[in-house]
Amino acid sequence: MRPLIPVLLCLLLCGCKAQYDTANKTADFCQATVSTCDWMHELTNAHYNATLSDICIPGSHDAAMYITQYCTAFANHGNTQTQYLTMKNQLEAGLRIYDVRPVFFKGDFYTEHCTRCDGLGCKGDLLRNMLRDTRVFVDQHRELVILQISHYCHSSPTDTALLHLLQAELGDRIYRNTTDATGLKHFINIPLEKIIGDDGHGKVLIILEGGPHTPEAEMQGWFDQRLIPMAGGWSNDNHYPELHEHQLRNFAGYMKNGDALFQFCWQITQHNPQAVRGAFDPNSPTTIRKGAAHANAQLPAFIDSLVNAGTIRPGRVPNIIWDDLGDTLVTRQCIKLSTIGLMKKM
Repeated sequence: MRPLIPVLLCLLLCGCKAQYDTANKTADFCQATVSTCDWMHELTNAHYNATLSDICIPGSHDAAMYITQYCTAFANHGNTQTQYLTMKNQLEAGLRIYDVRPVFFKGDFYTEHCTRCDGLGCKGDLLRNMLRDTRVFVDQHRELVILQISHYCHSSPTDTALLHLLQAELGDRIYRNTTDATGLKHFINIPLEKIIGDDGHGKVLIILEGGPHTPEAEMQGWFDQRLIPMAGGWSNDNHYPELHEHQLRNFAGYMKNGDALFQFCWQITQHNPQAVRGAFDPNSPTTIRKGAAHANAQLPAFIDSLVNAGTIRPGRVPNIIWDDLGDTLVTRQCIKLSTIGLMKKM
């Protein structure tokens, strides 16, 4: 037991207030009373045996769609924009797992939110911009950042140009399996302190969905989705009541045994009529951003209800909350849940 943890986490819960304006120009999350930049490091300092299976981490769905550009017909920010903080500010706000969807376009790697490869939608930020912001962040903060790369367009998990870009921008901050030639076992139960290491910097874990599952790839830092098994998932709901019930059922059926992380997918999905309306009126009440704002406002009460009912309890917490418009609100909920999850080890 480390007696510091209750005091520390009380400070984390009470002291992290967002400092940004709606134009996302003046974010200063790192200067909060207790920094959301360093919440994971502070948590593992207080309890050095903390693992991914013990805690809850905030996730950014379609993480690069804080910018919309090169939109096709019938697409605009109303039906493609999922985030409002830049990658730098998302990292500072405490988000630690990112849904990244690369597309090779105009001679470079962009990100996108489209119906399919070359379908209707918009491009997001350049992938290299996201990676550079990530490198700067982990140079300064001993945090674990997970990039979950999928939905490749004109690319693949073995695309040498994509892998070269990841290596060139992230370098020695990439987490690599250099000690176990047979592959990592039970990664989600390895202490975060061991994963991050003691060189004073953070680490970036790269998950390439559909990628090779070999010791050679892991030694380069290329892991596939089997490294972090997940339960729960996306519910394809376009209104909050359905989202609430679907995610509640997912968690009710989850058996916590250390073999998989449970994920709440807390995003409202536009159905076709809503997306079409957004195509003609990007400020309609059914935009992705307005749906996300409504769902996010319900998240604290949803979490509290599960805690009060004993559905969430020490040793049984959700491990990831995927979010649109992700910011410190979801981080505060994850810190609260991580505190509960670690009580079993105290």
